[in-house]
Amino acid sequence: MVRLKRSMWGALVFLLAVAMLGALFGCGKSEKPQAAKPGQKSQQKALVQASKAKPVNESDVLARIGDVTITNADLDQEIASIPVYMQTKFKTKSGKIELLNKMVENELLAKAAVDAGLDKDPDIMRKIANARKKILQNEYYRTHLKEKVGVPEEKIKQYYEAHKDKYKTRARARVRMIVFSDKKAADKTLAELRKEPKKFEQLARERSKDASTAGSGGLLGWVTEGGYIRGLGKDPGVNQAIFALSEGQISNVIRTKRGTFVIVKVESLQPAAYRPLDEVRRRIADDLLVNDEQIKKYYDEHKDEFISKERVKARILVLENEKRAKQARQKLLKGLTVDKFSAFAKKNSIDKTNARNGGYLGYITRGRYIPGIGRDPAIEKIIFSLKENGLSKPVKTKRGWSLFYVEKKEPSKLKPLERVRMLIMNKLRRKMREEAQNKAMDALKRKYGCQVFEDRVTGTESSQPSSSRDIRNIFRPR
Repeated sequence: MVRLKRSMWGALVFLLAVAMLGALFGCGKSEKPQAAKPGQKSQQKALVQASKAKPVNESDVLARIGDVTITNADLDQEIASIPVYMQTKFKTKSGKIELLNKMVENELLAKAAVDAGLDKDPDIMRKIANARKKILQNEYYRTHLKEKVGVPEEKIKQYYEAHKDKYKTRARARVRMIVFSDKKAADKTLAELRKEPKKFEQLARERSKDASTAGSGGLLGWVTEGGYIRGLGKDPGVNQAIFALSEGQISNVIRTKRGTFVIVKVESLQPAAYRPLDEVRRRIADDLLVNDEQIKKYYDEHKDEFISKERVKARILVLENEKRAKQARQKLLKGLTVDKFSAFAKKNSIDKTNARNGGYLGYITRGRYIPGIGRDPAIEKIIFSLKENGLSKPVKTKRGWSLFYVEKKEPSKLKPLERVRMLIMNKLRRKMREEAQNKAMDALKRKYGCQVFEDRVTGTESSQPSSSRDIRNIFRPR
């Protein structure tokens, strides 16, 4: 991350981990730190030399901590390592300064740790070794195992070449825009820009009627060919005008679909291109991995997984006591309809949360939570015993004396294949990927002569042991 100039402390930390490499990868071997063997000294010397950075221009140096330098390139690399959604903040001058100072603090802490002898502490050395091993595990998993999906590479390449248009990206342009409410003002501004194009941002701040972009000099950001334009939506006329321009070029005055007038400037262009195979390999493999025949076979053999439970569309009326509930029931039974129940609940229910919606509870599924009541088998039995347009007798609930009304009933039924197709597809894909990865892991076990003695493991048994998926989710490489 940070370029080192003849920095022995940086090389030392690295070499402590390298010296333990032999102890890290033997399955079943000790992971205690081991000193470097005499024969490794020349290799370590080469690594020390490799850790030294090439000379940099002084103008590129942003900070110096002893013999360690932080350059513009280091700062950019640090920003690139930050999650994309957070990068915008650190691309501003103030954000870069904040990040630079944090990098300086980290370097100071690292130097202080070495001076304090922490780099020789056995526990710290073990942590360094484990961190290095974790990085290697993750990278090997990402580059060699994660994409193991049971589809031959040649087949993936053939599909990519035959369907390349599916992976074509549209052209994009980074655009600035000045918005006007009348054409006269737009024409006047365009005349000024023709003389002084560099004033575009200044004039956008001073004259644009679009408050959301005026403050940033009219910056719209990236616009995709044929796509939406911030503040304008889908406007083919403006979109076409943008992509008729070259980089750095300013458009004529354009009338928008909304009746306003705009002048746009294209700062940079990214032409349409094909996404590289590496970016779409997983998607192609997924498409090839599971076919309609496999999906239909799984559906036919596992129909019990796709049976929806019985459910009812219900409403509730809550009153203070049993007497009032009985009186309300007698009134409602005379010409009972959903509208009559809803109106009565709005006016009389003491449960104000549901009263506003005419006592509406939504759909209640057998065996699941009843809104506002929870899991109550006795009340569930009453509700599901009612017919459509059926009204229960008064029932004591934690909210008061309640009347339940069933508006609609849906029996248990088999979900159609089309409704669960994607669910089955993802399930099969996941299963086949796991099988392919397990085969690759078995090959590694054979290659490195790995032995596991499960019968020597001691411990108590849980009534609910963790599933293999739980273990994978916790310990799998990322």
